[in-house]
Amino acid sequence: MDSWLLLILVVQLAGTLLPSAAQDLDGCWETKGCFKQPPDCTGDDCTAFVTWEPMAGNLFKFTMKGKATGWVAFGLRESTASGMSPADVYACTSGSTEILRSENVLSYNSEARTKPANSVTKISLDVTDGTIACQFTRTASVSGDPTFFDIENNKFFMLLAVGTRVNGDGTIVGNKHSDRWASPTTFQLSDVSVPNLDGCGVTKGCFKRPDSCTGDDCTAFVTWRSIAGGKFRFSMRASAVTNLAWVAMGFGGTSGTERMSPAEVYACTNNQTIKRSFNVGYNSSPRDITAGTVDEESVVFADNVISCQFTRSESTAGDSEFYDISGDNQYYILLAVGDQINMDGTIQNKKHKERWHTSSPLKLSDLTPSASTAKPPVTTPPVTTPGELTGCGTTKGCFLQPAECTGSDCTAYVTWQTLQSGDYQFTLMGKANGYVAFGLRPGSTPDGSSGMVPADVYACTTNNELKRSENENNAGLNSNPRNIPADSITIQSATSTNGVIMCQFDRKPFLDGNSKFFNISQGNDYFILLAIGASVQPDGTIQSNRHTNRWTTSKAMSLTTEVPQADNSGIRLRKAHASLMVIGWIGFASIGIILARFFKPMWPDSKLFGTKIWFTFHRMCMISCVLCFCTAFVLIFVAVGGFVQTVNTTVVVHAILGIVVTLLGITNPIMAIFRPHPGTPNRPIFNRAHWAVGTSAHSIAIVTIFLGIGYQSSLLSGLNQYVFWVMVVFLGFHVLVFILFEVQRCMTESQGRQNDIPLQGTGANSTDHLADPDGPPAEIQIQEVASSQVYNEEREFQDGASSQVTKEGSTAKTILLVIYILGVVTMVFFLLVNFIIA
Repeated sequence: MDSWLLLILVVQLAGTLLPSAAQDLDGCWETKGCFKQPPDCTGDDCTAFVTWEPMAGNLFKFTMKGKATGWVAFGLRESTASGMSPADVYACTSGSTEILRSENVLSYNSEARTKPANSVTKISLDVTDGTIACQFTRTASVSGDPTFFDIENNKFFMLLAVGTRVNGDGTIVGNKHSDRWASPTTFQLSDVSVPNLDGCGVTKGCFKRPDSCTGDDCTAFVTWRSIAGGKFRFSMRASAVTNLAWVAMGFGGTSGTERMSPAEVYACTNNQTIKRSFNVGYNSSPRDITAGTVDEESVVFADNVISCQFTRSESTAGDSEFYDISGDNQYYILLAVGDQINMDGTIQNKKHKERWHTSSPLKLSDLTPSASTAKPPVTTPPVTTPGELTGCGTTKGCFLQPAECTGSDCTAYVTWQTLQSGDYQFTLMGKANGYVAFGLRPGSTPDGSSGMVPADVYACTTNNELKRSENENNAGLNSNPRNIPADSITIQSATSTNGVIMCQFDRKPFLDGNSKFFNISQGNDYFILLAIGASVQPDGTIQSNRHTNRWTTSKAMSLTTEVPQADNSGIRLRKAHASLMVIGWIGFASIGIILARFFKPMWPDSKLFGTKIWFTFHRMCMISCVLCFCTAFVLIFVAVGGFVQTVNTTVVVHAILGIVVTLLGITNPIMAIFRPHPGTPNRPIFNRAHWAVGTSAHSIAIVTIFLGIGYQSSLLSGLNQYVFWVMVVFLGFHVLVFILFEVQRCMTESQGRQNDIPLQGTGANSTDHLADPDGPPAEIQIQEVASSQVYNEEREFQDGASSQVTKEGSTAKTILLVIYILGVVTMVFFLLVNFIIA
């Protein structure tokens, strides 16, 4: 019996000595490197992981574990390669007691490779309950085998995979993988201490942007944890900024509305140095690092990524700007990145590319790892990440333009949600070169005001500032500056990158005694205003002609999680304007011009509605064109409320050319009403004037439509950019058809024929053939609006001319006309569909 008890005790003791999965991951990125899936797993919840740590004697120890019935494997892929090959691969299997080595040569398949003598030594290999775990050492390099990669001095992508079956020689076939992963970045295996987010909220404090990022996908992050000797270790990393020059963190004061000043700041630079400064306003002043207070551990700049680690004393005597971060002292954690920094390490306001701070001050000592088994509270600041629209209609209210956009495809949006403190958090985004602004207009006012006034307006600018103004009744669409009352607004972030302005701020629901600071608490309804523009005044006020676009909700509402609908009446009118212009000028006018220029001699003995066929259809097309563009002209003035009020050059030129086109389009039918009778001396003058005005109107109309569709940004919000290139293709098609018609006409004339099917010679005056026998000389016929040319009758048909009928030319021309009409109809239909869905 004593022997059995002794055996049980030995087994239990052995079980406690065997490392668990959680223990295998202890020290990740402090004493060992780790690649795990999923990235936030902690041990037994991992699907697979591999860790590595440098050892004495030019060795590395690798530990692998995977939930698999056949094998778990990891590989080293050179930084200059891609995909899964070439790679030096090591597999632990359920059917072998050895560590198997192979090489990925092509795609996901591998070829067997022997292990050089004394290069790989197994420590353990265990297969239990569908989990394979192993541990072995590998020499950093061997001579004479280029496939045995040197991991001491080179960077590698880490590959990881699990599967159901492996070949006897250790090779793996691609279709035998159950799952496989590749690290997004390369690793220097000898450097296992790099900034990371493992243990956030458990073993260390973390502040990251965006809040949902996990490491390499972060724009920036800073972590901190208490270590022995009364110090804190800080780690920072930043990427995703073009020409990255620095990443900085700071400790911000807890008074005032600005959390960025005063502040003690530490910046890691692309010169691989750590600089200390002190914020006064948004600018900083250089500060020396007191001896013994800050120890630089590493600063690395590579591939436009800056990462650094340093330790800092909790406090030091005699320096009031060296903030005491011990005990119960609380600070806002600041984080920023930029592409320019002064030589002394100071940062100017406008050198920030992006900056953030926590929503509340934090006590850094609370994040010291505790011996208690209770998990400390997650300390990631509860700030909504700008740019995220998740939760619209459930946890937050959103006003989006266009309404169906989901984030980066939005032209502009504003979101709001209630915080636990009772404040409201607003997030704004706009694609603009000057500002994005939103305003609150009461649902009802004593004087019955409407439109954009009165309104409490907040604008985020390209200078990364938040400005407040007020739309007043006596200012029209212009605004008057308003100060931000003390402690009423807390700015969370403000950025302007690549033509996208974003900001986030918290606002008190009301201020006692300040009626201009509208009360947005429950029960008060407001119209939500939203606008973007090219420039804003230094005092934050906005002039009406600076708006590139503006929108308002269709109804007043309380600021709940409701997703309001925009007042789309203006958008609908703009779409109707664009549609009618396209139908008129690209559709009817184009076809009418072709008929007038090339089809007068066709069907000479046939009439439709009492006039020649070409003239009947020409007149129908051009009258329809006039009706379309006149209606569109009125609609756009109603939508805009007069002439456009903007400094956007494209918008202004589009509007001016639109007026010119409309005037020319109306002039041509008026000229036709008073045209001289055929055969009179002034008829040739009319013909040329009619052709010149019509051709000019059609050409300018096409240019104006191109301006409306836009090369990089359409005047019709939400229109796909490819529409512009489809229009270019159509223009080429239009020109090609004209050339083909001209070639065909020249060929028939060169053969002595009078353009296909001539009028039969009667010996009568040539003008009789073109005169309308059924109407008086001055009959009102809008017959030649915007036509490309009206032929001079005296040269079109010679007296008594008689030519043979050529059906071949007539058929070719008719086929070409059908093709052209189909192309025009297709183009018009394509544009209308895109206008509707925009």
